[in-house]
Amino acid sequence: MDSAVLAAIITAAFALLVALYTQRGQFKHGKELVVLKDHLDAESRHQERKLSARAELDNIREPLLTAAEDLQHRIWNIRKNHFLDYLQIADSHRREVALFGTLHRFATYWALQELLYSRTNILRFESDPDTKNVAELVGKIAQICASDSTAGLDLIFWREEQRAVAELMFDMRSASPVPPIMGFATFRNRYDEDTRREVAEDLAFWLGSFAKDLQTTGVNENRRLKELDEGLTGLIKALRQGRADCPDTGYQ
Repeated sequence: MDSAVLAAIITAAFALLVALYTQRGQFKHGKELVVLKDHLDAESRHQERKLSARAELDNIREPLLTAAEDLQHRIWNIRKNHFLDYLQIADSHRREVALFGTLHRFATYWALQELLYSRTNILRFESDPDTKNVAELVGKIAQICASDSTAGLDLIFWREEQRAVAELMFDMRSASPVPPIMGFATFRNRYDEDTRREVAEDLAFWLGSFAKDLQTTGVNENRRLKELDEGLTGLIKALRQGRADCPDTGYQ
């Protein structure tokens, strides 16, 4: 429900209560009216904050869910099906699609993660019951990528690097709720152009070390990938559950 509509309903309810109680002579002192009004105003502000936090998440729920599912599927194939063995085959086309497709899936997820953070009031988003779980899970995944506590420096990607890639993947100045994110073909061409420069720039600069880590022997056993797989499982479940719990407001 729109916050303005909700506020109007609460105001109307207050006016009706005042009229009823006044008619029945049950309000002898203006103090009681003030207390009731303060209570209704506080409830109105609470509901408005709750609706706003939920609306912010709903704007990005579907693309974030798709990106999380795509990334988890690729991570699972790397861990369980030796997907990155494609990097060793003679077919150069398959090698490139395997490597850059994996990089693109990570980059797309990081872009939507940062979009969520940039478009929300984080304090409200992390404290609202309807969005707190998703906020915690997104934060956990970001930390798994950035931390050296369990997997060392292999496949590490700090928060600054995640933000930098996000800035390259879409126009963060866009007013659109979900700006268009760079497609795979454009991503591949941009990366190739960046590597041809005397000094690597943009995508190649930020993703170059990560790409090398993906090509190391035994990467399928990397603990960070296992933790990301588990974290994405929780996030996907929460996003799907939130979608199922949405009232009939047009969100699917």
